[in-house]
Amino acid sequence: MNDDLPDISRLASLLADPGRSRMLLALLDGRMLPASDLARAANLSAQAASNHLARLLDGGVLRVESRGRYRYYTLADSQMAHAIEALACAAHGTSMLRPTLRPKGDPELRLARTCYRHLAGQLGTRLCEAMQAQGYLQRQDGNVFLLTRSGARWLEQALGVDSGQLAGKACLDWSERRDHLAGALGEAICHAFLTQALVSRRPGRRSLLITAQGRQFLQQQLGLAL
Repeated sequence: MNDDLPDISRLASLLADPGRSRMLLALLDGRMLPASDLARAANLSAQAASNHLARLLDGGVLRVESRGRYRYYTLADSQMAHAIEALACAAHGTSMLRPTLRPKGDPELRLARTCYRHLAGQLGTRLCEAMQAQGYLQRQDGNVFLLTRSGARWLEQALGVDSGQLAGKACLDWSERRDHLAGALGEAICHAFLTQALVSRRPGRRSLLITAQGRQFLQQQLGLAL
């Protein structure tokens, strides 16, 4: 056996339990949640949820922070989020029920949502494609997206984002089966959309509301009608 190969079976075993997978999907929007919220998302008792969370922490799938009397859980990093999103894409054709998500045909979820800390759904995929069509974004070496000079200027003028050396990554969208923009660049754009009220969060859900201001921005800046 080649000891240099990563032990994906260990990670797979942690993700295989339905309760644990439901908690991980509930964290896929990048939030930090207490154990009580995760227990409800997975339909588990407090004790069962605590046991599952301990295993996920030991396995490096989650990290936890203490805030006063409470402990808040979140995904370990963006790579873990990408892995879970990819598995959700592969499982999209099944009848698996997802925590805080309606069935796969939910129009709100498919229109706009967060995937960890970047924009996903039709909003995310069409934004990524429109930026490429405008010459703002270029795909390099498979899954890497780089801003062009005109893209960096547009990002600063239109969204107030100082792109610096930010690069993006392609993330396969589970509902659209096309790529949306992830990585540091995707996170910066998502943050700008939220802080400038182009989109707003729906309480307790991953789906986003595209505001009237956001629809106007997309139409005027990129010719997108959503």
